[in-house]
Amino acid sequence: MTDTYDVVVLGTGAGGLAAAVTAAALGASVGMFEKTPTVGGTTAVSGGVVWVPAHERPDAPVPLPTRDALAYLGALSNGTIDEHLAEVFVRSAPVAVEFLETHTPLRLSVTAGFPDYKPELPGGKPEGGRSLSPAPFDAARLGEWVDRVTAFPDDYSNVGFDAETRARIWGDRATASDGVAGDVRVAGAALVAALLRGLLDLGVEPQTSTRAVDLVVQGNTVTGVVVEGPHGRRVVHARRGVVIATGGFEWDRALVKAFLRGPMNGPTSPPNNVGDGLRMAMRAGAALGNMAEAWWVPIVRIPGDTFGGEQRHRSVRLERTRPRTIMVNRHGRRFANEAGDYHSLGGAFHQFDPARFEYPNLPAWIVFDHEHLVRYGFLGVTADDPVPAWFHRSASIAELAGAAGIDGPALRATVESWNGHVQQLRDPDFGRGQSAYDGHWGDTTAPTVAARTLGPIDSAPFYAVRVDIGCMGTKGGPRTDDNAQVLNLDGQPIGNLYAAGNAMAGTTGMAYGGAGGTIGPALTWGHRAAHHAVTGSNAPMA
Repeated sequence: MTDTYDVVVLGTGAGGLAAAVTAAALGASVGMFEKTPTVGGTTAVSGGVVWVPAHERPDAPVPLPTRDALAYLGALSNGTIDEHLAEVFVRSAPVAVEFLETHTPLRLSVTAGFPDYKPELPGGKPEGGRSLSPAPFDAARLGEWVDRVTAFPDDYSNVGFDAETRARIWGDRATASDGVAGDVRVAGAALVAALLRGLLDLGVEPQTSTRAVDLVVQGNTVTGVVVEGPHGRRVVHARRGVVIATGGFEWDRALVKAFLRGPMNGPTSPPNNVGDGLRMAMRAGAALGNMAEAWWVPIVRIPGDTFGGEQRHRSVRLERTRPRTIMVNRHGRRFANEAGDYHSLGGAFHQFDPARFEYPNLPAWIVFDHEHLVRYGFLGVTADDPVPAWFHRSASIAELAGAAGIDGPALRATVESWNGHVQQLRDPDFGRGQSAYDGHWGDTTAPTVAARTLGPIDSAPFYAVRVDIGCMGTKGGPRTDDNAQVLNLDGQPIGNLYAAGNAMAGTTGMAYGGAGGTIGPALTWGHRAAHHAVTGSNAPMA
């Protein structure tokens, strides 16, 4: 059984959907293949925010010129970024999202007050403006596809936002974007649903439960893909290009161990990203890049909490940012600004002690008091709920240390020092509360950034929850050029082979500029890949 298309797209996350929509809108025939029964991948369970670092949308609070975006990415990269590809991304992103908005129901707007992750660095924007959120989408518009968008169970969000925060960013779930009540999706589900609706309107239906197994290569040119699905194995031919957009390799333990720079103890993505695209590209002779990096995030594991037969991992950001909580290692010491962006905290967890030959901050514990639990809850647990088994609860800090296996005298000293400093709303050790970002996920009723995140730990009983380092996805893969063409070991394009999203070598290096820093590049490179495959020319740039 064979099929032939102009462009074949593997994967239905942001990168794959952008590629498929672009190719179809430009008049190409498109075959799109997804190995799971549902569409959207990690994008569908993400915040759905799109980072566009330079644009001229009227709702931007401040000017966002290209030079500022490049300065900011350069300041974040520590030399790991390809400056040329970074500029291509920055200048292409606004054009790519405009194209997608033109050809699909997707509508994006600036997320008010969402600062960059390191807004005080050169080119950073404390006022925000670079993070764009999708409008809520009435899923009833998907027709028979309404239940075929990837979703975690209702009791869990990969994003971990409470109702107040979700409403603040995405608006009222009870009202569709056109003002009609319906089965409204927000965040990543809204982004995927809008792109999928546009793709269906262009006459392309993803073929689900169909996994790409290998590339068909003739000489130095990819001519098709071997896929396995409900009807067995077959060859799908591609006249103009194959776009690999199959996600990263965070769920493959062997690849994680071989490539990542340090421990990664739990992905927050659905358990489908096992490096399919990476292996196909390697067999085709692709050069690799950025393989040590991931989109790092602190995680909590709850016993018995599974998805797809695998342990789920909950990202924690509100819980470590709001007042009356700190994060300590087993030696009882703080080791980072707990309110900092989740990605940068990966570096703190990966600190290595050469004397003890260990990672001293793995595992760590979030320590908080009863007043914190009363005010804010913790990952859905309220003060009125029974204390779950994954909480340590004690009447005193000393007892808490013993129960959790933390150095007791050191923890008492740490808490005493913390309480003394926060009386003056300052953190001389790690500067918590100084950055505009620090207050974004804090207590928004407080009058200042510092007050949103700083508070004493003095209300018994006290609690400790184990926290580890995980990731939302990996960001290494085949190296690519301006048009997302995969390069071989000699730096030359492999004919008709493209990559986008987490399946490619991340063109922002180790940098994670702001909310949507994964999806913005995915949409951009998916768009550029398809444009080049169909037209043979570069996609426009701003």
